[in-house]
Amino acid sequence: MSSMKDLLEKMDANYPFAGEPEQIPGDQVRGTDAVKIAKRTVPYQKHPLQGKLVGAGAAEESVEHIADQLRKELEEYGAAGSGISSGSSMDRREVRQLRRDQKAQQQQAKAQKDEINKEIKGLKQQSLAVSKQPVAPPNPNDPASVAQFAAASNQKRAEKTQLALQRRSLNQAKKQIG
Repeated sequence: MSSMKDLLEKMDANYPFAGEPEQIPGDQVRGTDAVKIAKRTVPYQKHPLQGKLVGAGAAEESVEHIADQLRKELEEYGAAGSGISSGSSMDRREVRQLRRDQKAQQQQAKAQKDEINKEIKGLKQQSLAVSKQPVAPPNPNDPASVAQFAAASNQKRAEKTQLALQRRSLNQAKKQIG
């Protein structure tokens, strides 16, 4: 095995090993390599395979390379919620004022919703009160009594329908607020 390793090391510079001139045979980690796992003596112990090449692209995944990529991305696109500008012409005072305005609008919408909920609750109570109103039972032998009962029932039904329509319109208004 060592003769094969020696042969590969002595190869001409025209044929670099694995495409990387700084890599020498034996630097790569293979799946069959035995890893000596020592008992931890310190909380952050060095990994036994640290410094060896693992897979493709391991050399370019340095911290500096990743930091450069992130800087370029943030310069180009900016980051939401960060102090890094995304090309916006607004300064901090304008952004703060915009946020204050948005918060005031949210509070106003919440107050409107609360008011609508109170009105809906009042309409429900009115509807319940209308439902509980007693209606005198009709005398089947007296046509005037039957007509009076029908008129009272129709009036009660009309009031309940009107209250239901008001509740429905308030619910729609509440949905439009958000």
